[in-house]
Amino acid sequence: MKKAMVCLLLALLLTVALEPHVRGAVVEAARGLLQQQQTEEQQAPSFESQLGSAPRTDLLDVTLYFRLTDTEVLGVQRAQLDIRREETVATSIVQRLIDGPDIGHDRLSGVFPQETSLISVTGTGDTAFVTLSTAFLGKPDGAPSDWEDSAQWQEEAALRRRLAVQSIALALTEDGRYQRVQVYVANGDDEIPQRIAMAWLDPDETDPSLVLAACPRDERVMLTPSRALTMIMDAWQAQDWAAMYALMADTQDDPLPTLSVFETELTGMGISLLDYSVSPGTVSLDGQRATLVLSAQIRSREGGDAQIERESVPLVRVQDNWAMSRETLLALMIRD
Repeated sequence: MKKAMVCLLLALLLTVALEPHVRGAVVEAARGLLQQQQTEEQQAPSFESQLGSAPRTDLLDVTLYFRLTDTEVLGVQRAQLDIRREETVATSIVQRLIDGPDIGHDRLSGVFPQETSLISVTGTGDTAFVTLSTAFLGKPDGAPSDWEDSAQWQEEAALRRRLAVQSIALALTEDGRYQRVQVYVANGDDEIPQRIAMAWLDPDETDPSLVLAACPRDERVMLTPSRALTMIMDAWQAQDWAAMYALMADTQDDPLPTLSVFETELTGMGISLLDYSVSPGTVSLDGQRATLVLSAQIRSREGGDAQIERESVPLVRVQDNWAMSRETLLALMIRD
C-alpha cells in the first residue's frame, strides 16, 4: 500500500505537465486509488482483533435465581448480560449467580460463600458441567467460627448449597439451553473435578458413596404465583407476620409500613386462618400480574367464622418477584 501511495504522489506531480484531457484522467485514477485504500483500511482487522483480544459486546436478557430473604425458595432477577467473545453464555450466567443479586433487589440474597470461584463451565449434549472451587463447601457467609459444631448452621449450610445447585440448574435450563446440570468441585483448574457427596447437601445422609447426580429443572423451589400465595397463607396461619412481610408489595403508589407497624396492625385485627386451598393461577400477557383462586375459612378473635369461597386474588410483580398488596390482604381479612 505504501508503494501505491508513492505512485499516487508521482501521478499528481505529473499532472502539472500533462495536457488537460490527460491530466483529468490521471486525477480520476488517483481518486479511485485513494478510495480503494480507505475502503481496505476500514475493512482490515485491527491489531487487537488479530491478537484475539478485541471485545465484541452483545446484550442478552437472562433470568437469574437467588434466595428470597431467609426462605427455602428462589426468587428471580431479570438481567442483561454483557457477553464478550471469550466468554460463553453459561459461564457468564453462573458467575453472576456466584456474585449475588444486584443491590436493587434487596429481598434477594446470594447463597454461595464469598470465597467461591468458578473454575469452568462446559457443555456436552443437553448437560452442562459446572466446576466450582472447594470453597463452595466451606464456611457459609455470616457463620461463626465454630459453625461446624452447630446443628442449626449445618442445616443452614446444607440448605444454601441445595439452593445454589438449583439456582445453577434453573438458570442454565432457562429457555432450553440445557436439560440438566452436573456440579463438581475442585481445588483448581489443574485438578480433576470431584462429584459432591450428598452429605454436603443433607446432614442426615450417612452413605459417603452417595453423590450428587446431574440435576434437572426443579420448579418446586421457584417463587411461582401459587407458591407465593401459599407462603402468604402459611404465614397467616402461623401468625408469622415477618415471614408474610417479605412477600408484601412495597410500591410508590402503595408504600408498605415498617415491619413493626405491619405486625402491630395484623396482630390487633385478631383474624386467624383455619384452612385454605389455592389454585395454580394464571399470569397476564405482560407477565406483571397473576390471578389465583382462593378458598379459605377464617375466624375472628371474638369467635365469628367466615368463608372465602373461590375468590379471585391478584398478585403483582415487585422487583421481578410475586407479591401481594396490603390492600388485597386486608380485603381477605375483613369480611362483611
